Amino acid sequence: MVSVLTERRKQPRIPLRLPTEYFPEGKTRSRLCHTINIGEGGVLLCLPEKLQVGQRLKIEIFYYFDYELEKFDATGEVLWAENLEDAPTGYQSALEFVDFSLRDFEKLKKFLRKIFY
Repeated sequence: MVSVLTERRKQPRIPLRLPTEYFPEGKTRSRLCHTINIGEGGVLLCLPEKLQVGQRLKIEIFYYFDYELEKFDATGEVLWAENLEDAPTGYQSALEFVDFSLRDFEKLKKFLRKIFY
């Protein structure tokens, strides 16, 4: 496990499991997954299916903030995808955020600052 303090990404990722819905391109029905880690630049997801590199997903990530259930929406592009070693039917995929409303991006930054700093 890489320490958040020694992370080499532009924005560090924080290990955090959050419930997530994702919408594959061209699909109208969402699927459930969860985050493994998250940062301002992207997210690592644990999913029930393998995604394709370059695929875009709309995601909704849910979290509690000040005793309220909140969510933010984003679109991410799959950078890599692989099987989970300890779960033969599970996959993980790294997404880089490519589209965010300013409001949702500010919500994410505020949430990450509160739990990390």
